[in-house]
Amino acid sequence: MLPRIILLIVLMPWLAGCEAVVVAPSAVSIPRTVQLLEHGRHTTLLLTAADQTRVRYAYGDWIWYVEGEQNPRTGIQALFSPTQAAFGRQLFGPEQPDEQLEAVVGVGIEQAYKFQAEAARVDTLLASLDRQFHAGPAEPRYSVERNLWVVPHPRPYTFAYNSNHIVADWLRELGFEVHGNPAWGHWQVKTPQSAVE
Repeated sequence: MLPRIILLIVLMPWLAGCEAVVVAPSAVSIPRTVQLLEHGRHTTLLLTAADQTRVRYAYGDWIWYVEGEQNPRTGIQALFSPTQAAFGRQLFGPEQPDEQLEAVVGVGIEQAYKFQAEAARVDTLLASLDRQFHAGPAEPRYSVERNLWVVPHPRPYTFAYNSNHIVADWLRELGFEVHGNPAWGHWQVKTPQSAVE
């Protein structure tokens, strides 16, 4: 355990500088709202369906994220050892005028980025994630702390593939460009024009 802690301390200056640059699609013919939500070092993705209802998807370490065992031992384990991952889903209604998104989502949001993506890509991703959520043998479990229904995810959680990495993958499926390392959830958002300047 001690060598892992030493490694973490050595890598911290480099890890702290990890950042991902997100560039939204330059041309969208049929737009649909997508939101990138930062919850500290953790990120979730909010997608808008064709009927304007919304779905938030999340991914995290099961013990830390669902069981609530948040201590140095479980933190080091989640960082350096492949662990069981949780796949979370939250459904809620269309956006309302003067809506307070943090109150609707029910968990803290440090930063929310709103984009427009191609509606067909959003529908494809929604269908894929919904199939994945319902495909597992386990019944969904409700996490009060995260305000999500969760099931086990087949891909193990590690620091090298955490919530920020999977959200980056989902954004790419929506036609976004994502550059850099999103490991710590440092997101820099650019318009297509500013990305080439």
